[in-house]
Formats: sequence, C-alpha cells, structure tokens
Amino acid sequence: MYRYLIPPVLGAVIGYLTNDLAIRMLFRPHYPHYLWGFRLPFTPGLIPKEKGRLAMSIAEAINENLLDKETVEKNLLSEEMLSKIAQGVDSFFEKQSENPETVCQFASRFIPAESIGQMATSTVDKFSNKVAQKISESDLGRTISHKVVEYVMQKLSSNMGLLGAFGSALAEPAENLLTKHLDVILKENSGEIVHDMVGEHVADFLDTPMCTLFKRNTETCSQVKDLILSAYQSIITDHLPKVLEAIDLRKIVEERIKEMDVEEMERLILQVMKKELRAIIWLGALLGGVIGLFNLLLM
Repeated sequence: MYRYLIPPVLGAVIGYLTNDLAIRMLFRPHYPHYLWGFRLPFTPGLIPKEKGRLAMSIAEAINENLLDKETVEKNLLSEEMLSKIAQGVDSFFEKQSENPETVCQFASRFIPAESIGQMATSTVDKFSNKVAQKISESDLGRTISHKVVEYVMQKLSSNMGLLGAFGSALAEPAENLLTKHLDVILKENSGEIVHDMVGEHVADFLDTPMCTLFKRNTETCSQVKDLILSAYQSIITDHLPKVLEAIDLRKIVEERIKEMDVEEMERLILQVMKKELRAIIWLGALLGGVIGLFNLLLM
C-alpha cells in the first residue's frame, strides 16, 4: 500500500517545497554572498537585485496609468468629492455659528497672537496711507465745497428772496475760499481720520464673536461656499497638469521604493500578497501530488 502512497505524497512535498523555495528566492538572500571573491549565483534574490529597475518600472506604471491627469481629475471633480467638500464647508460654518470665541481668539489657533496684532496694525497703516494719499490727490475739497455752497444757495434762494439772488454772486468766491481751506485740512488730517476709523473697525472685527459673525452673514456664507467650490474646480481644471508636473509623482514613487530597506519591502509585499503567495505554494503541492499520481498510473 505504501508504494501507492509514496509517489503522490513525494510529488506533493516536492511541489510544495519547490514553490516555497521559488517564492523565498524572490526576496532572499537580501544581499549578495561571495565565495573566494566570486559572487554566488542567485544572490541576492531577484527583487533585491532588480530593485532599481523595478522602482523605475512601478513608478512609470503608476504615473502613466493610475495617477495620470484624466484619472486624477475625474476623481477630484466627481460628484462625491464635490459633495464632501460642500459638506465640509457647511459643517465648518455650522460649528462656527456656535463658537463663542472672538475672531482674534479663533485666528490665534493658527497664528501667534502678536502676529495677528502686527498684521492688523500693518493693514490699518497701509490702507490708511493709501486712502489718505488718494484723498490728497483728489478734488475732494472742491467737491465738498461745491456741495456746501450749492446747499447754502438753495436755502438762501428759497427763504430770503432778493438776498438769495445777491448771495449767488458770492457763490464762486466762497467756493474757492472754502476749497482752499478744505484742501489744507484734508491734506493735514485725512491720514489720522482714516486711520482712526479703519483701526476702530478692525478692532471691532477682531473682537466680534465667531457665532455673531456667522449668524449675521448667512447669505455671505452661502456665497463663500459657492466661491470655494468654484475656485476648487477651477484649480483642478486649469492647474492640475502643472501641479502634477511640479510634484513629479513618478520621481517620488521611484525614490521612495529605492530608499526602502529590502526587509521592509519584503514585509510589505508579503503583507499585501500573503494569501495569494500561500495559495501558489499549495497549488505546487497539488500539482506535485497529481503528477506523482499520474506517474503511479503509468507504471
């Protein structure tokens, strides 16, 4: 009876061991071994030996087939992705509508408080100086003088009859005199006036609770969400090729694989394909057993 069992069992054992050895030789030995100065055959294993070429091939395949512009754009602009972004924005707005922190306190989570103060001061100074410069270069003094004299003349003509008519002769000199003084006043004081007004508004804004800010600007929040989605779609559509080119995913993948330790690579591949590789080993045992059985039948 044993003579009938030995061939298929021996074939199964040989098939099992052969496939197991072949799979192990994909990774092992990790490094070349030498005898009397000559490198022994099959050292290192196939994957460690071809690590550089494999890294280049895998990176090229990923870059051309998995992370090409069309595939990335399709996923980034899918309805599911846009819906997630919209939900994220809505969730943020809803959370902030219940947030009692002031704008300054909220911003200090991401920016140091002293930097916020410096940014606010710098913004107020730059904006105030720009507005003051525009005022001093404009005809605002003449415009105000004209409106004032026009208003006074209307009152005189409707209430004082002849005196009103006499006053119209003084309108132009009065406007010129008033313009002269207003130009001086605006030139000397517009910067301070604008600075105080803008500074007060900026301070009020920074002290505004986030919940108050969001609750009283619900329509603006809706517009901001639409703007965010539109900007996101525009960036993906118009700038994705430049982004992918700048990132150079092929180079990143290739360098990452080359940097991986051989043992780490083996562990990663076995972790992903352990079940499949084990199936190949048992398939070798099955084929060995079948071949042994055929040999027995042919004897």
